[in-house]
Amino acid sequence: MRTWSAAQPFSRVFRTIAACCLIASASVQAQDEGPTLQLPEFSRFFVDAMSFASDSAGASRLDVYVEVPHHSLQFTKEGDLFHAGFEVNLTLYDTTEHQVADRFWRDAIDTKDYEVTTSLKMAKLSLKSFLLAPGTYTVLVQLTDTETKKTSRVKRVAVVRPYNADALSISDLMLILRLSQKGDEKVISPNIEGNVGETSDSFYVFFEAYNHRAPDTAEVRVAVRNMRGEVVSADSSRQFLPTGRKACFAKVTSSGLIAGDYSIEIRATLAASVAPPGTPVQTAFAARPCIVRWHGVPVSIVDLDVALDELQYLADGDKIDDMKKLPPDEKRNAFQEFWKKRDPSPNSERNELMEEYYSRVAYANKNFGHYMDGWKTDRGMVYIIFGSPSNIERHPFDTDAKPYEIWTYYQLDREFIFIDATGFGDYRLQSPIWDVWRTRPR
Repeated sequence: MRTWSAAQPFSRVFRTIAACCLIASASVQAQDEGPTLQLPEFSRFFVDAMSFASDSAGASRLDVYVEVPHHSLQFTKEGDLFHAGFEVNLTLYDTTEHQVADRFWRDAIDTKDYEVTTSLKMAKLSLKSFLLAPGTYTVLVQLTDTETKKTSRVKRVAVVRPYNADALSISDLMLILRLSQKGDEKVISPNIEGNVGETSDSFYVFFEAYNHRAPDTAEVRVAVRNMRGEVVSADSSRQFLPTGRKACFAKVTSSGLIAGDYSIEIRATLAASVAPPGTPVQTAFAARPCIVRWHGVPVSIVDLDVALDELQYLADGDKIDDMKKLPPDEKRNAFQEFWKKRDPSPNSERNELMEEYYSRVAYANKNFGHYMDGWKTDRGMVYIIFGSPSNIERHPFDTDAKPYEIWTYYQLDREFIFIDATGFGDYRLQSPIWDVWRTRPR
């Protein structure tokens, strides 16, 4: 059996070999006969749907935004221009799966600048509005690249609410990417992706308030909750609400948010309704999800502390522990600096080594986990370091033998044997490769 020799200074050589294998095997995986990288499918474009009050009796307005990132399209050179085209089919269904609306359109991007075609921050934005009776709808959007004919789909559930029944109500919440001033008007660039990870220390949320009583001042409370329901950020302000419709902006503090999924909640309360004894409190509430991701960081990373733990095959444990002890902003900077030093193409927006590493982590977690995360298992470790095997021999039911697997890497002249001694899917290496460096990953 060909295994990794532990006779050399293991920690230094191990990480060097790991990085080299990550880069090298990424280019040969297409020829492998073993498992291919099967990550969760993430959409090539983004959709957001928000409801607002309308001037039509018995109907509200549903605004559907479709954002197509430039880098998700195939550009071709046509004369002095780079050209990309796409088609969008947007369909709305009610709860009985009856089609209630349908829109189709074509769009294109033309530019002389090649960097525009690969930018991770530029996108084409479209808005379609519908007048609908209050209720729950399914929004199905299909995007087709006219050059490659590849199709991607996004499905969203939109709740269209009534806005005329209460003395106070507020619309759905819109995340703002940029807020600027043009004369007396504010110009909003919506954040359709829902990612607030690139904001410095705060961002704004837009909503409409509908006050059917006398002009009043409202207390607007903003809360951000993590996926455990804990409030991790809170702000409040007072805004004057005339009778009728009012465009409102609420500031959200985001400096302490780490990578993850969150919910933003806004509660508006009319001040005068609290003062007179016996007067019912007039309160309106709306909430929406958002995420914290960082551009250039794989979408599979949802918790920075976990992502740091998963670095154990490339970094010393003490180095990882030191980074985890840092404040959130410094921790993020340290993580990005760690990968910046290892970026094989530092002049591009992508870090292919980081993407490859965490895609392997995601695969290991999906396919090799049992009572521990897949990346901590022996098979997960070997997969992350060496990539997809050239061949796998599986022996789950051999007579008088525990279940075992043999992974062969022809290009690397290596072979690994994993034995499931317990019968519960915990395949361990016959000859461990980490004992000189440390015990099993934490």
